[in-house]
Amino acid sequence: MQVTKDYKELNLLLVGCGSIGKRHAQVLTELGMKHMTACDPSEEQRNGMKELFPEIALTDNYDEALKTGNFDAVFIFTPTAMHLDMAKKALMAGCHVFVEKPLANAEEGTAELKALAEEKGLLVMVGFCLRYHEVLLKAKELLESGLIGRLINVRSFVGEPFAEIQPNYMNMYYSKYSGVFEIVHDIDLALWYANQELEEVYSVYGSYSDMGMDSPDTAELLFKFKDRLAASVHIDFYHHPRRRQIELLGTNGTIIVEFASWDKATLSWYNTDTRKWTINEYPTQRNDMFRDEDEDFLLSVIGERKLKLTIDEALRSLKAVERVYQIPEQYR
Repeated sequence: MQVTKDYKELNLLLVGCGSIGKRHAQVLTELGMKHMTACDPSEEQRNGMKELFPEIALTDNYDEALKTGNFDAVFIFTPTAMHLDMAKKALMAGCHVFVEKPLANAEEGTAELKALAEEKGLLVMVGFCLRYHEVLLKAKELLESGLIGRLINVRSFVGEPFAEIQPNYMNMYYSKYSGVFEIVHDIDLALWYANQELEEVYSVYGSYSDMGMDSPDTAELLFKFKDRLAASVHIDFYHHPRRRQIELLGTNGTIIVEFASWDKATLSWYNTDTRKWTINEYPTQRNDMFRDEDEDFLLSVIGERKLKLTIDEALRSLKAVERVYQIPEQYR
């Protein structure tokens, strides 16, 4: 592994050349990364990556790449069920790891991953890109400033026409085993804003639309936290048009973030002292949060920042989803 003070000199392996792999390849290229190899067993996916980024080397064999590539860090963009095994192999090869959310399908095996990373002195970051969204961060700052007093309730709603976004959805792993729980961002955000120990979980979930998915296309989640705080999270795969909104309700007011599209977001807040709404609209670019996320990881790898989105952070939402699945059938 290289020792460098310039993250642009790091040698990276990007595993998975699908849409999320290509997006990260784009932002890493824009960050000035000079040494990148992309890996995918699919020739079609590799060709798609090569067409967009001809400067990136290609390989079809992950194990062989780890043996011969002398990589500093591995970015994992494969289906969730493959994350833990691939991350462990990368650590054994002496590489830092960035893995897309969710970290895994279940908590089992994550303790071993964490222990291995600690033993090797390597980093594992989980990609919750919305933690880097400019307006969601502004909402977090307003909340922590005391603007709306003590937080009482978090309401999160995300719905999108998944069949329009991914016409091939029935052939994706989303439709086989994870469904809307793959969109774990909003569960993570609810826990992030709440910043409390989660005590109780209630849910209704299943395949309720006519999409034909084996996995859930709908989830209604209710969380009870330790100190007078509740959160509700709605996720669906059939909402027209796309909608995403988070409300933070406090003792002295309300904060709302709404961004149905990636090119703008609205941040509104109401304070009981002024009894007025303040509404600000921000132009945004989708890749901005991915760029900030990737740079944060790279700076952590070279020791200039402390890693924020650790395995422990990822386990908060993963454990919450596991508790949803453990609820007896009659109470779902």
